[in-house]
Amino acid sequence: MNIRLVPYTWARDIHVALVCICTCLLAWWGLLGFCAWRGPFWSPTADLNVLLGVIGMGAGLGALLVEGTLEPQTKAWWKKGLLVTGPCALFVTHLGAGFGAILTTRLVPGAAFDFGMAPLLSNLKYAVLSFAFAGLFFGLWMAWWRKAPKAFYATVGLSCGLASAMVWHLVAGILDLYHASAFAAVTWGASFGLLAWGVPRRLYAGWVRVLSGSRFGWRVRVDGEEDGSAEIVLGHYSRGLDLWLPAEEGVRELHLSVAVDKSKNYTARGMSLYPTVVKRSLEKVDLRFDPARPAPLETPLRSGDQVIVGDGQAQTVLEFVMLPRKEEV
Repeated sequence: MNIRLVPYTWARDIHVALVCICTCLLAWWGLLGFCAWRGPFWSPTADLNVLLGVIGMGAGLGALLVEGTLEPQTKAWWKKGLLVTGPCALFVTHLGAGFGAILTTRLVPGAAFDFGMAPLLSNLKYAVLSFAFAGLFFGLWMAWWRKAPKAFYATVGLSCGLASAMVWHLVAGILDLYHASAFAAVTWGASFGLLAWGVPRRLYAGWVRVLSGSRFGWRVRVDGEEDGSAEIVLGHYSRGLDLWLPAEEGVRELHLSVAVDKSKNYTARGMSLYPTVVKRSLEKVDLRFDPARPAPLETPLRSGDQVIVGDGQAQTVLEFVMLPRKEEV
């Protein structure tokens, strides 16, 4: 199996977010370690800008880590990514935060004076533009790096910045700026990982495997070698079938077909008058062929669905599962 690929479960939807949360927290912890070791070399008014730049670097490195581990990448790709993605994400996000701070001093009455008197103010009206523009610039950079739609990633980055701003402000009011910066990093990583992208479905392929009978453990892939529509047929006819099963185990000559379209939607079609039932949580679908209908009955398939063919005395249990397209260790 492919040990680097996330199983096709609900964890696939939050995998990118979890990695980005970890890298953002590690980047935040690294910033604290640097400040404790050498001390900040910037003015107190730039603390928020530096923090946002470091968080942006963490999210960018998290995206790089996910993309590099899901599919095999060359050493040159890793070297280029580590030397370019992280530092550029830091610089671009820091630049956006600084631009937002400049606008704040120009647009918010009394902001310049208040910053001079108390540079560590956690009032949201003084920081929201820094968060917003930091997220916007970060989103545009990630769109350029991933060659993705700029409008979509700009919206995602802006959402990351605004969500982090709200969490930062609330936690600062309840606890302190130390915890507020940590929660802002978590929020940024979670927002980017959940909104920007997830583990792509193209890395997986649908398989039908046998769970009972003499051919227990046998499996056949539904998808073809190339992306596109494909179909496999199950039965006990002796020639031309993708999955042959013995007749004495309740299987007819042409009993069931499983198809996939170009959009990676899987469908089961009943081709026999004998019992064919798709079983999933709280649902059963009878696919027995109805001669009065112009076409076979069909139902969508999801990973983990079981297909029971045959009657109670002689039947075979099949399972549809999503597995890695490439078998690697």
